[in-house]
Amino acid sequence: MNKKFLIGKMLLTLSVTVGLAGCGGNQAVPADDNQAEAKALSNLNMKDFPIVKEKLTLNIAGFKPPSGKDLNEYKFFQDVESKTNIHINWNLTPGSNWQEKKNLLFAGGELPDAFYAHGILNEDTDIVKYGSQGILIPLEGFIDKYAPNIKKLLQDNPTYKKQLTGPDGHIYSLPTIDETYSSTKSTMFINKKWLDELKLPMPTTTDELYTTLKAFKDNDLGGNDKKDQIPMSFLQNWNSDVNSLFGAFGRIDRDVHKVGNNHLSVENNKVIYTAAQPEYKEAIQYFNKLFTEGLVDKESFTQDSKVFNAKTAKGIVGVAFDWNPANQDYVSLPPLKGPKGQKPVWAEYPAGILLKGSFAITNVNKYPEATIRWIDNMYDPKNSLQLSKGVIGGQSLKERSDGKYETVLLPQGANDDDFKQVPPTAYSVWATTMATNDMVVSTPTGKRSKVDIDNVYAPYLVNNGFPKAYFTAEESDQISRYLTDIDAYVSKMYAKWMMSGGIDKEWDDYVKKMNDMGLDKMMKINQSVYDRYQSTK
Repeated sequence: MNKKFLIGKMLLTLSVTVGLAGCGGNQAVPADDNQAEAKALSNLNMKDFPIVKEKLTLNIAGFKPPSGKDLNEYKFFQDVESKTNIHINWNLTPGSNWQEKKNLLFAGGELPDAFYAHGILNEDTDIVKYGSQGILIPLEGFIDKYAPNIKKLLQDNPTYKKQLTGPDGHIYSLPTIDETYSSTKSTMFINKKWLDELKLPMPTTTDELYTTLKAFKDNDLGGNDKKDQIPMSFLQNWNSDVNSLFGAFGRIDRDVHKVGNNHLSVENNKVIYTAAQPEYKEAIQYFNKLFTEGLVDKESFTQDSKVFNAKTAKGIVGVAFDWNPANQDYVSLPPLKGPKGQKPVWAEYPAGILLKGSFAITNVNKYPEATIRWIDNMYDPKNSLQLSKGVIGGQSLKERSDGKYETVLLPQGANDDDFKQVPPTAYSVWATTMATNDMVVSTPTGKRSKVDIDNVYAPYLVNNGFPKAYFTAEESDQISRYLTDIDAYVSKMYAKWMMSGGIDKEWDDYVKKMNDMGLDKMMKINQSVYDRYQSTK
């Protein structure tokens, strides 16, 4: 079927005319196209299963799992085919080769009917670009008519709909959603063994933290007469940096390592670049004091996770910024009050949509109605549960007499794929909502979980980050032009000032240089994108 005419399928009508993308006026649809569409719809069950009366094959591109298996080799997808009567011809590519393969497909290769996998399309480039070109078709009309699970998800969570809606008002892709994913990234942990040994209370303010770190440094806590313990350590990555502690000085900073945030926050509907604010300066000064007095690991800006984890595993760090240390001597250190009595706060990272570009339908697809019904089935709570936990009734997920499901821990030496009978979670598309999660009773492990940590931090969380909004291609190009230089400069000065000082003398020139690099222009674009996002209904 002609690609241009299939764009018009968003209208969900068998009308003999459709508006062609990029053309003024209408043109008649060829009779064979109308006949093919009518036949496709006559084969479709609107609500019941199987989805189609006569067997249908769809060509879908996805990621090849580490096992090398075709997805049809997993019991879950075999069950889906039996239920839907739709066979999937999987075109699978290893993740390491996907970018090149994807570029070839969009550059004129043989497009699949759909793309399917956790974040298989880039939300900042692919979706907006190829949606505006008509290569990816709008989905909102199909969702409204054929996808009750997705429709309910968007109705129950208006923020999801805002995040999925492109600059032109259309939804071109569907997400992977995990509402159970941690609402915090890096949090603070303190060596309780050291606190007890020194008979010190848990710090509650930044000044008390300083005093505690001094005590950690000045005492032989390792018991080897060397005082070689490390009072504080962190990493410069997405789950082990220190920037949320900046909130104790009056303004949380979400730094460049938190993908998609880039020092942006929103206050009273105004987008703020936190790395240019005076509170950011005060926080840097505090950390410089810690570095100057030997209270922070000098390797914090250079060590990798292997080195950092080895230090906490040995218990030679007093305060660590981390996801969840394996060493149980570390306990959560709640957020601190600031030097001027600022209330304790911490950055919240709402889970929700993790990756927008997990499913999209292309304009070569002759059966978009059946395809949207097929993917909607993946968002059914039980199917989403299976894709994340394993096949119900299999080895990993058992149904209980109370209607809930119990997870079974992977036996030592067992293969995860074979045990769960589904591919790893990143190779499929699903929505684990809180309601879905409530269906599960997890087997206790006896270890601290990230949920336990989040519960400690929950009263202090502030959700003021820049939303996951779409940028137009032009906006993305302009932002990239400014952002690359600005972020590199900010990161350079951040490390320099923390370790070597000089922020007081250099601050005004720093702010001026950022504006010379285009900070004001960049923020104007971000504000425009935010305003558009807020206006989405």
